[in-house]
Amino acid sequence: MTRSPTPIPPHSDLASLVREGARQWPEREYLRDGSRVLTYAETWLRVACIASWLRARDIGHGDRVVIVMENRIETVLMFFAVAQIGGIAVILHPQMKPEGLQRILDQTEPKLGLLEPATASLRDVFGSTPILWTASEGEALRFEDLPDDSQPAEVPFPGAGDDPAFLVFTSGSTGTPRGVILTHDNVRFVSAAIQARLQYRPEDRVAIFLPLSFDYGLYQLFYAAIAGASVFIGRPEMAGPELPRILAAQEISVLPGVPTLYGGLIKMQRYRPMPLPKIRVITNTGDHLPQSYIASLRELFPQARVHPMYGLTECKRVSILLPEEFEAKPESVGRPLDGTEVFAIDENGQRLPPGERGELCVRGPHLAPGYWRAPEETTKRYPMLDGMRTLRSGDYGSVDADGFLFIHGRSDFLIKHKGHRLSPAEVEEEACRMLGVVAAGCVKDEVKDLLCLFVSVSDSSLDESKIIQALSVKLEPAKVPNRVFFLPELPKTGNQKVDRKALRGLLAEQ
Repeated sequence: MTRSPTPIPPHSDLASLVREGARQWPEREYLRDGSRVLTYAETWLRVACIASWLRARDIGHGDRVVIVMENRIETVLMFFAVAQIGGIAVILHPQMKPEGLQRILDQTEPKLGLLEPATASLRDVFGSTPILWTASEGEALRFEDLPDDSQPAEVPFPGAGDDPAFLVFTSGSTGTPRGVILTHDNVRFVSAAIQARLQYRPEDRVAIFLPLSFDYGLYQLFYAAIAGASVFIGRPEMAGPELPRILAAQEISVLPGVPTLYGGLIKMQRYRPMPLPKIRVITNTGDHLPQSYIASLRELFPQARVHPMYGLTECKRVSILLPEEFEAKPESVGRPLDGTEVFAIDENGQRLPPGERGELCVRGPHLAPGYWRAPEETTKRYPMLDGMRTLRSGDYGSVDADGFLFIHGRSDFLIKHKGHRLSPAEVEEEACRMLGVVAAGCVKDEVKDLLCLFVSVSDSSLDESKIIQALSVKLEPAKVPNRVFFLPELPKTGNQKVDRKALRGLLAEQ
């Protein structure tokens, strides 16, 4: 189902989101980082100063700036300043390893790096690339020493809307990190389409506990700026036992997250509930959100609108389920965004009728141009189907006659067990329905040909036999785990998803 595309506003460079915010509501709070607060006007002033500083050092259109920092205000300011000069920002996770960083630097060839004390060990990897430091003593270039002029030199955006704005690095199908190219137009289009569904408000305060290197965390800055809302820049480690207290203290009304964050929050609210009446919107991405989590979130936060969603870095967002649609389509991830077309194809690339399962394909103005300096992988992922450029998602699902999407598994996550292909999400979903199961991760022991389930529980009376017996009532025989292992907490990736690779590593130690 295709709807009219959301128009891309004039001045479609990303920095204009902040510039327009400073014009419309200069005194309204935009960024909050611990005790530091910046209004929209103050944010734009600092962005303009940094942009002027970058241009004075011959960093401009098309140049890459690699940022390896924790979530903080400086990360945001540098990101928008790079956008203003027409450069390309690359935000990387602060726990990036030297080997992985080197591969990314080899591809991007940056003109500048931004580090902080927590990532100082990566300095040598940058070689001769100039480094700008934040809160670091004794270095030639320090973020704190940048000019803070009341009237910085104007730096007009030198590019076009279809220029790259930033790269988001993924593992790639070959295992080599690949940078997904997102243009200014890509981001402006999809941000407006998402905001049209989620409806952030000027009085909202949006929490970012996901790393800014994860596009879902980064995009919260864009939605908030469109609405004139405030953003609390938190850090992933805050999404632990102190999360309810932080949500209350910061008066958070919009909580974006992934299933592991919500699993922990549900557990904490059941163990020691804290009133959180400000929470108005809850959104999920990254992994499938179990229906049991949705039910618990709706019970614990009856005033909140819970939005399951589906998307990929290669186009950001595909669909969003509205709360009023949940009762009729509880297993769906919603309808495609306005201006987006989604359909399923068979193994021969032929479009399937509504309701039939196949690989999901996406079309729309938010499709990324491809992967940075990886033309073969780009062509494979973005083929021409029926004469139109199309994103092959790699996800298996269906689109019903009403246009609602259903996800049945990802091709690279599917497990072959007892002659059947199954999605680990299906096993995990059923496990999370059990009272006392906080989180679940399903993997296969290929050596022993065993389907294994790792769980974190809040009920110590649950044992392996009880869980297997309960799942055998709900699941087909091929989907029932052979073994169940208990962990205090499941390992997570840097983006806070369940780390199935780490779970497979634990199997090797059994």
